[in-house]
Amino acid sequence: MKNTKKVIITLLLLVMVVVLTGCSGNEESYTKPIQGFTEFWDIFVYPMAGIMWVIGKTIGFGNYAVTIIIATLIVRTIAWPIYAETNDMQLKMQLVQPEMEKIQKKYAGREDQESKQRMSMETMQLYKKYGIGLGGCLMPFIQMPLFIGFYRTISRMPYSIKQVGNWIGSVFKTTEIFGVDMILKQNEIFDSTGAIIESTDWTTQKIGVVVLAVLVGITQIISIILNNMRQKKQQENQVSEIPEYRRPKQTDQQQMTAKTMKFMLYFMAFMMVLFVWQSAAGLGVYWVVGNI
Repeated sequence: MKNTKKVIITLLLLVMVVVLTGCSGNEESYTKPIQGFTEFWDIFVYPMAGIMWVIGKTIGFGNYAVTIIIATLIVRTIAWPIYAETNDMQLKMQLVQPEMEKIQKKYAGREDQESKQRMSMETMQLYKKYGIGLGGCLMPFIQMPLFIGFYRTISRMPYSIKQVGNWIGSVFKTTEIFGVDMILKQNEIFDSTGAIIESTDWTTQKIGVVVLAVLVGITQIISIILNNMRQKKQQENQVSEIPEYRRPKQTDQQQMTAKTMKFMLYFMAFMMVLFVWQSAAGLGVYWVVGNI
Protein backbone atom coordinates (compact mmCIF):
# COMPACT_ATOMS: atom_id res chain seq x y z
CA MET A 1 0.00 0.00 0.00
CA LYS A 2 2.80 2.35 -0.92
CA ASN A 3 0.61 4.73 -2.87
CA THR A 4 -2.84 5.10 -1.34
CA LYS A 5 -4.58 6.76 -4.26
CA LYS A 6 -3.43 3.99 -6.58
CA VAL A 7 -4.78 1.44 -4.12
CA ILE A 8 -8.17 3.17 -4.03
CA ILE A 9 -8.48 3.31 -7.81
CA THR A 10 -7.26 -0.26 -8.20
CA LEU A 11 -9.77 -1.59 -5.66
CA LEU A 12 -12.64 0.27 -7.30
CA LEU A 13 -11.64 -0.98 -10.73
CA LEU A 14 -11.43 -4.56 -9.45
CA VAL A 15 -14.82 -4.26 -7.78
CA MET A 16 -16.33 -2.94 -11.01
CA VAL A 17 -14.78 -5.81 -12.97
CA VAL A 18 -16.17 -8.37 -10.52
CA VAL A 19 -19.61 -6.77 -10.60
CA LEU A 20 -19.78 -6.49 -14.37
CA THR A 21 -18.44 -10.01 -14.75
CA GLY A 22 -21.02 -11.40 -12.37
CA CYS A 23 -23.82 -9.42 -14.01
CA SER A 24 -22.80 -10.35 -17.53
CA GLY A 25 -22.48 -13.69 -19.21
CA ASN A 26 -24.17 -15.66 -21.93
CA GLU A 27 -27.93 -15.65 -22.36
CA GLU A 28 -28.21 -19.27 -21.24
CA SER A 29 -26.91 -18.51 -17.74
CA TYR A 30 -29.92 -16.25 -17.13
CA THR A 31 -32.61 -18.27 -18.89
CA LYS A 32 -32.33 -21.48 -16.91
CA PRO A 33 -34.22 -22.31 -13.70
CA ILE A 34 -32.47 -22.56 -10.37
CA GLN A 35 -32.08 -26.31 -10.47
CA GLY A 36 -28.77 -28.08 -9.87
CA PHE A 37 -25.24 -26.65 -9.72
CA THR A 38 -24.15 -25.94 -13.27
CA GLU A 39 -21.80 -22.94 -12.95
CA PHE A 40 -19.50 -21.19 -10.49
CA TRP A 41 -21.97 -18.44 -9.55
CA ASP A 42 -24.45 -21.04 -8.28
CA ILE A 43 -22.58 -21.13 -4.97
CA PHE A 44 -23.89 -17.59 -4.41
CA VAL A 45 -27.29 -18.11 -6.05
CA TYR A 46 -28.48 -21.03 -3.94
CA PRO A 47 -28.13 -19.34 -0.52
CA MET A 48 -30.13 -16.35 -1.81
CA ALA A 49 -32.70 -18.63 -3.42
CA GLY A 50 -32.99 -20.52 -0.12
CA ILE A 51 -33.69 -17.30 1.76
CA MET A 52 -36.39 -16.37 -0.74
CA TRP A 53 -37.92 -19.86 -0.50
CA VAL A 54 -38.24 -19.57 3.29
CA ILE A 55 -39.70 -16.06 3.07
CA GLY A 56 -42.12 -17.05 0.29
CA LYS A 57 -43.29 -20.01 2.37
CA THR A 58 -43.88 -17.90 5.47
CA ILE A 59 -44.17 -14.13 5.75
CA GLY A 60 -44.15 -13.60 1.98
CA PHE A 61 -47.48 -15.50 1.64
CA GLY A 62 -46.46 -16.78 -1.79
CA ASN A 63 -46.24 -13.25 -3.23
CA TYR A 64 -43.06 -12.88 -5.28
CA ALA A 65 -42.93 -9.06 -5.08
CA VAL A 66 -43.42 -9.04 -1.30
CA THR A 67 -40.76 -11.74 -0.99
CA ILE A 68 -38.24 -9.63 -2.94
CA ILE A 69 -38.87 -6.63 -0.67
CA ILE A 70 -38.57 -8.62 2.57
CA ALA A 71 -35.52 -10.57 1.35
CA THR A 72 -33.81 -7.32 0.34
CA LEU A 73 -34.40 -5.78 3.76
CA ILE A 74 -33.12 -8.90 5.54
CA VAL A 75 -30.00 -9.33 3.39
CA ARG A 76 -29.12 -5.63 3.53
CA THR A 77 -29.59 -5.57 7.30
CA ILE A 78 -27.36 -8.60 7.77
CA ALA A 79 -24.75 -7.10 5.43
CA TRP A 80 -24.93 -3.61 6.94
CA PRO A 81 -21.67 -3.95 8.93
CA ILE A 82 -19.87 -4.78 5.67
CA TYR A 83 -21.35 -1.77 3.83
CA ALA A 84 -20.60 0.51 6.77
CA GLU A 85 -17.00 -0.72 7.05
CA THR A 86 -16.51 -0.19 3.31
CA ASN A 87 -17.66 3.43 3.55
CA ASP A 88 -15.54 3.98 6.66
CA MET A 89 -12.46 2.58 4.89
CA GLN A 90 -12.96 4.96 1.96
CA LEU A 91 -12.97 7.88 4.37
CA LYS A 92 -9.85 6.67 6.19
CA MET A 93 -7.98 6.27 2.90
CA GLN A 94 -8.78 9.87 2.03
CA LEU A 95 -7.72 11.16 5.45
CA VAL A 96 -4.43 9.28 5.44
CA GLN A 97 -3.36 10.55 2.00
CA PRO A 98 -1.79 13.91 3.05
CA GLU A 99 0.33 12.31 5.79
CA MET A 100 1.25 9.44 3.47
CA GLU A 101 2.58 11.90 0.90
CA LYS A 102 4.70 13.60 3.58
CA ILE A 103 6.34 10.27 4.40
CA GLN A 104 6.95 9.57 0.71
CA LYS A 105 8.54 13.00 0.20
CA LYS A 106 10.65 12.54 3.32
CA TYR A 107 12.23 9.38 1.95
CA ALA A 108 12.18 10.31 -1.73
CA GLY A 109 15.44 9.32 -3.44
CA ARG A 110 16.71 7.36 -0.43
CA GLU A 111 17.23 3.81 -1.62
CA ASP A 112 19.32 2.44 1.23
CA GLN A 113 17.90 -0.44 3.23
CA GLU A 114 17.70 1.50 6.50
CA SER A 115 15.61 4.28 4.92
CA LYS A 116 13.27 1.74 3.36
CA GLN A 117 12.76 0.07 6.73
CA ARG A 118 12.08 3.40 8.45
CA MET A 119 9.60 4.38 5.74
CA SER A 120 7.87 1.03 6.10
CA MET A 121 7.67 1.43 9.89
CA GLU A 122 6.29 4.97 9.66
CA THR A 123 3.75 3.84 7.07
CA MET A 124 2.61 0.98 9.30
CA GLN A 125 2.31 3.35 12.27
CA LEU A 126 0.27 5.74 10.14
CA TYR A 127 -2.13 2.99 9.06
CA LYS A 128 -2.38 1.83 12.65
CA LYS A 129 -3.20 5.39 13.74
CA TYR A 130 -6.15 5.52 11.34
CA GLY A 131 -7.18 1.90 11.89
CA ILE A 132 -6.47 0.80 8.32
CA GLY A 133 -5.89 -2.90 7.84
CA LEU A 134 -6.01 -5.51 5.12
CA GLY A 135 -9.44 -6.66 6.28
CA GLY A 136 -10.92 -3.23 5.61
CA CYS A 137 -9.42 -3.13 2.12
CA LEU A 138 -11.06 -6.48 1.36
CA MET A 139 -14.52 -5.37 2.50
CA PRO A 140 -15.69 -4.29 -1.00
CA PHE A 141 -14.97 -7.81 -2.26
CA ILE A 142 -16.83 -9.44 0.64
CA GLN A 143 -20.05 -7.68 -0.29
CA MET A 144 -19.80 -8.66 -3.96
CA PRO A 145 -21.10 -12.25 -3.47
CA LEU A 146 -24.27 -10.77 -1.92
CA PHE A 147 -24.73 -8.38 -4.82
CA ILE A 148 -24.03 -10.92 -7.56
CA GLY A 149 -25.90 -13.73 -5.82
CA PHE A 150 -29.10 -11.71 -5.51
CA TYR A 151 -28.79 -10.32 -9.03
CA ARG A 152 -28.44 -13.75 -10.58
CA THR A 153 -31.14 -15.25 -8.36
CA ILE A 154 -33.70 -12.66 -9.42
CA SER A 155 -32.59 -12.90 -13.05
CA ARG A 156 -33.20 -16.68 -13.07
CA MET A 157 -36.27 -16.67 -10.82
CA PRO A 158 -38.76 -16.04 -13.66
CA TYR A 159 -37.64 -19.26 -15.34
CA SER A 160 -37.89 -21.13 -12.04
CA ILE A 161 -41.44 -19.88 -11.50
CA LYS A 162 -42.45 -20.87 -15.03
CA GLN A 163 -40.94 -24.36 -14.67
CA VAL A 164 -43.56 -26.78 -13.39
CA GLY A 165 -42.51 -28.42 -10.14
CA ASN A 166 -39.40 -26.28 -9.61
CA TRP A 167 -38.38 -26.36 -5.93
CA ILE A 168 -38.42 -22.61 -5.47
CA GLY A 169 -40.71 -21.47 -8.26
CA SER A 170 -43.63 -23.52 -6.98
CA VAL A 171 -43.68 -21.45 -3.77
CA PHE A 172 -44.87 -18.29 -5.51
CA LYS A 173 -48.54 -18.08 -6.45
CA THR A 174 -48.61 -14.35 -7.25
CA THR A 175 -45.95 -12.44 -9.19
CA GLU A 176 -47.77 -9.19 -9.96
CA ILE A 177 -47.99 -5.95 -8.01
CA PHE A 178 -49.70 -2.72 -9.13
CA GLY A 179 -50.24 -4.25 -12.55
CA VAL A 180 -46.51 -4.94 -13.09
CA ASP A 181 -45.42 -8.56 -13.27
CA MET A 182 -42.09 -9.16 -11.52
CA ILE A 183 -41.09 -12.05 -13.80
CA LEU A 184 -41.58 -10.14 -17.07
CA LYS A 185 -39.28 -7.71 -18.87
CA GLN A 186 -40.41 -4.33 -20.16
CA ASN A 187 -41.30 -5.69 -23.63
CA GLU A 188 -43.13 -8.82 -22.43
CA ILE A 189 -46.80 -9.52 -21.72
CA PHE A 190 -49.04 -12.57 -21.27
CA ASP A 191 -51.37 -13.39 -24.13
CA SER A 192 -54.88 -14.83 -23.75
CA THR A 193 -53.50 -18.37 -23.37
CA GLY A 194 -51.02 -17.39 -20.65
CA ALA A 195 -47.97 -17.58 -22.92
CA ILE A 196 -45.35 -14.83 -22.80
CA ILE A 197 -45.11 -12.77 -25.98
CA GLU A 198 -43.19 -9.64 -26.93
CA SER A 199 -44.97 -6.32 -27.28
CA THR A 200 -43.82 -2.99 -28.66
CA ASP A 201 -46.77 -1.08 -27.17
CA TRP A 202 -46.58 1.06 -24.05
CA THR A 203 -48.19 -1.44 -21.74
CA THR A 204 -48.48 -1.22 -17.96
CA GLN A 205 -45.50 -3.57 -17.82
CA LYS A 206 -43.25 -1.31 -19.87
CA ILE A 207 -44.31 1.82 -17.98
CA GLY A 208 -43.68 0.03 -14.69
CA VAL A 209 -40.17 -1.06 -15.68
CA VAL A 210 -39.38 2.46 -16.94
CA VAL A 211 -40.50 3.90 -13.59
CA LEU A 212 -38.41 1.33 -11.72
CA ALA A 213 -35.33 2.08 -13.86
CA VAL A 214 -35.72 5.81 -13.24
CA LEU A 215 -36.20 5.26 -9.50
CA VAL A 216 -33.08 3.06 -9.40
CA GLY A 217 -31.04 5.81 -11.08
CA ILE A 218 -32.41 8.58 -8.86
CA THR A 219 -32.05 6.69 -5.59
CA GLN A 220 -28.54 5.52 -6.51
CA ILE A 221 -27.43 9.08 -7.32
CA ILE A 222 -29.00 10.38 -4.09
CA SER A 223 -27.14 7.63 -2.22
CA ILE A 224 -23.85 8.75 -3.80
CA ILE A 225 -24.52 12.41 -2.95
CA LEU A 226 -25.48 11.62 0.66
CA ASN A 227 -22.39 9.46 1.10
CA ASN A 228 -20.16 12.25 -0.26
CA MET A 229 -21.79 14.71 2.15
CA ARG A 230 -21.21 12.30 5.03
CA GLN A 231 -17.56 11.84 4.13
CA LYS A 232 -17.05 15.59 3.79
CA LYS A 233 -18.65 16.16 7.20
CA GLN A 234 -16.46 13.50 8.82
CA GLN A 235 -13.35 14.98 7.22
CA GLU A 236 -14.25 18.39 8.64
CA ASN A 237 -14.75 16.85 12.08
CA GLN A 238 -11.32 15.18 11.89
CA VAL A 239 -9.54 18.53 11.36
CA SER A 240 -11.93 20.77 13.33
CA GLU A 241 -9.32 21.40 16.04
CA ILE A 242 -6.59 22.26 13.54
CA PRO A 243 -6.28 25.93 12.46
CA GLU A 244 -7.44 26.37 8.89
CA TYR A 245 -4.02 27.57 7.69
CA ARG A 246 -2.44 24.31 8.92
CA ARG A 247 -4.99 21.98 7.40
CA PRO A 248 -3.64 19.85 4.54
CA LYS A 249 -4.78 20.93 1.10
CA GLN A 250 -5.65 18.52 -1.66
CA THR A 251 -3.05 18.24 -4.38
CA ASP A 252 -3.92 18.15 -8.07
CA GLN A 253 -3.41 14.38 -8.03
CA GLN A 254 -5.78 13.98 -5.08
CA GLN A 255 -8.42 16.07 -6.81
CA MET A 256 -8.01 13.96 -9.95
CA THR A 257 -8.35 10.79 -7.88
CA ALA A 258 -11.56 12.10 -6.30
CA LYS A 259 -12.99 12.94 -9.72
CA THR A 260 -12.08 9.48 -11.01
CA MET A 261 -13.83 7.82 -8.06
CA LYS A 262 -16.95 9.94 -8.59
CA PHE A 263 -17.00 9.04 -12.27
CA MET A 264 -16.80 5.33 -11.42
CA LEU A 265 -19.69 5.61 -8.97
CA TYR A 266 -21.92 7.47 -11.42
CA PHE A 267 -20.99 5.03 -14.17
CA MET A 268 -22.11 2.18 -11.90
CA ALA A 269 -25.43 4.01 -11.39
CA PHE A 270 -25.87 4.17 -15.17
CA MET A 271 -25.08 0.46 -15.51
CA MET A 272 -27.67 -0.38 -12.85
CA VAL A 273 -30.34 1.51 -14.79
CA LEU A 274 -29.33 -0.36 -17.94
CA PHE A 275 -29.52 -3.73 -16.17
CA VAL A 276 -33.02 -2.94 -14.87
CA TRP A 277 -34.19 -1.94 -18.34
CA GLN A 278 -32.99 -5.24 -19.79
CA SER A 279 -34.11 -7.53 -16.94
CA ALA A 280 -37.29 -8.72 -15.29
CA ALA A 281 -39.07 -6.09 -13.19
CA GLY A 282 -38.15 -7.87 -9.95
CA LEU A 283 -34.56 -6.64 -10.25
CA GLY A 284 -35.75 -3.02 -10.24
CA VAL A 285 -37.76 -3.60 -7.05
CA TYR A 286 -34.71 -5.16 -5.39
CA TRP A 287 -32.43 -2.23 -6.21
CA VAL A 288 -34.95 0.49 -5.37
CA VAL A 289 -35.62 -1.04 -1.94
CA GLY A 290 -31.89 -1.64 -1.41
CA ASN A 291 -30.99 1.96 -2.26
CA ILE A 292 -33.68 3.37 0.00
